[in-house]
Amino acid sequence: MIGVDCDGVACAVGEPGRALSASGDMPFAAAQATREADAAARALFDAGAEKVVVWDNHGCGANLRFDRLDPRCEVALGAGFGRRWPGLDETFAGVLMVGYHAMEATPGGVLAHTYSPGAYRWIKVDGTAVGEIALDAAVAGEIGVPVIFASSDEAGCDEARRFLPWAQTVATKQGRGRNCAFSLHPARAAEEIFRAARRAVERIEEMRPFAFAARPQVEIRFKRVTQALKARVRRRGWRLAGPFTLRRTFETWADWAG
Repeated sequence: MIGVDCDGVACAVGEPGRALSASGDMPFAAAQATREADAAARALFDAGAEKVVVWDNHGCGANLRFDRLDPRCEVALGAGFGRRWPGLDETFAGVLMVGYHAMEATPGGVLAHTYSPGAYRWIKVDGTAVGEIALDAAVAGEIGVPVIFASSDEAGCDEARRFLPWAQTVATKQGRGRNCAFSLHPARAAEEIFRAARRAVERIEEMRPFAFAARPQVEIRFKRVTQALKARVRRRGWRLAGPFTLRRTFETWADWAG
C-alpha cells in the first residue's frame, strides 16, 4: 500500500500563512503527487507485486489525478475511514510513504505540520515528539507490516531515518524555510522514486515493522484552548492534561485515527 500526501512532493512549497490545500500551489502538488505515486506503483509492479493500493491521505482524501495512475492500481480515497491505512492487513508485504512531510515546528521543514497545520502544536508518544511518519508507521507496524520506503523533503527524510532506519528514502527537495526550497525537477523526482522503490523491494528482508511500547501514552498539544476543549468533547477516551493538551493511553494502535 502506498500512502500519498501532497506536501512533500517535488516543487511544492505552498504560500505563507496558508495550508497547502488553500494555496495556489495545490493543483500542481496534486498532479506531482500523482506522478510520484505512479512511479512508486510501477516500481512495485515491475518487482513482482500482485496488488498495489494507492491511498490518498491528504486532507479530504480526494486530491490525486486518479486516472493518471497505473491502471493496475487499486485506490483508497475520501474521508471517513476511521483509521489510517484503510484495508491494510497482514497479507501486505510493506507500505510506502510518498509526499510525506516533517512534523510541526521542524527547522527548515517545507510545509511542516502534524496532521492539522492549524490545530496541533505537537503530538507526543510516551514523551517523544512524533509526526505523521512515525504515527502512520506504528499503525502498519502493529499489523506486522513494515514501512519500506519514504519520500519527503530532506527534513522529512531525516525524520523517517530516525524512526525507520531500514527504510529506503528519497529527498525531493531541501527546505530553506516553511515555504521555500531547492527542489529536484518533478520528472527527476519521479525517476528517483521509481529506482528507490525497486531497491526497497530488493531489500525487503531487511525491513522491520515499527512499534511504540505497549500501551503508549499519547498527548496532543493544541494551538488554542478552544480547540482542546472541543476535541475533548468530540473524542472518546481522551482527558484534559492542561488547558491546551489532551492525553490518552492506547490499548491498541488500531484505535489511532490521526
